[in-house]
Amino acid sequence: MKIAVMYQSLRGGTRRAADTIANSFQSLGASVGIYPVTNIDAQFVLDADLLVIGTWTDGLFGIGAKPAQIGKLNALPDISQKKASLFVTYEISPTKSLQQFEEWAQGRGVDLVHKQGFKVRGPFSKDISSEIADFTQRSIEAITPTDVGLG
Repeated sequence: MKIAVMYQSLRGGTRRAADTIANSFQSLGASVGIYPVTNIDAQFVLDADLLVIGTWTDGLFGIGAKPAQIGKLNALPDISQKKASLFVTYEISPTKSLQQFEEWAQGRGVDLVHKQGFKVRGPFSKDISSEIADFTQRSIEAITPTDVGLG
């Protein structure tokens, strides 16, 4: 199973979440490539069984919340028909950001299998390792043996 984890990070929280996600997939035996969206291995991404794409939430207190710098994600190669899980990191609420991120993915023709937000900053920040394990498990469950050449 081949998984490409791509992320954008402003202060390091999204990068740390992406690293933890990549390690979680690797612990399940997956071959994982992890890349900032501005420096991907296009062939690895195109060959991947699952794409994991993450960014931080930009905006003021949930009012104008949106996935940050979504335009940079448009530079990714053609990912239509690829299975993908999306994640955002946030300080207040991930709801609007995840909704817009999902709309972006649908516009690119992505087969969305899971989406989730991780609170990495702000008041009441916590250890997100169990949430990342859940994210990984839900994403893996969407990949069938046929999808990864095992069936």
